Amino acid sequence: MREADILAMTYYDRVTVYRPVKSQLSNGETVFKKRDEGQKVYEDIPCALSTHTGGEINREMPTASIPTQYSLFVRPEVEIEPNDYLEITCRGKVTRAVAGNAERQPSHNQVPLVLDKERV
Repeated sequence: MREADILAMTYYDRVTVYRPVKSQLSNGETVFKKRDEGQKVYEDIPCALSTHTGGEINREMPTASIPTQYSLFVRPEVEIEPNDYLEITCRGKVTRAVAGNAERQPSHNQVPLVLDKERV
């Protein structure tokens, strides 16, 4: 058993990945499809949603906010590209996010996320 296989046994969450695409309408107009209108490249892939921080208070704005940084862990063969739109199911809740540039390791890929809508 490889290290990637052992680590993947801890992936209890699921992710569906959509990739932005250009498409041409019947009238010749080109449109850019993004978010969940893009091309579905993976569906229901095992993953692990994790947070780097527990949320640090941001006092730069008039009202305090607590941004939390998220990462997604997937097997090394799962190619998630920057700007892919992700729908992650974690413990029955859906988190929607946009992928950043993945850090690729032999055992896993770690994808930083920018949240779109948290825990719908």
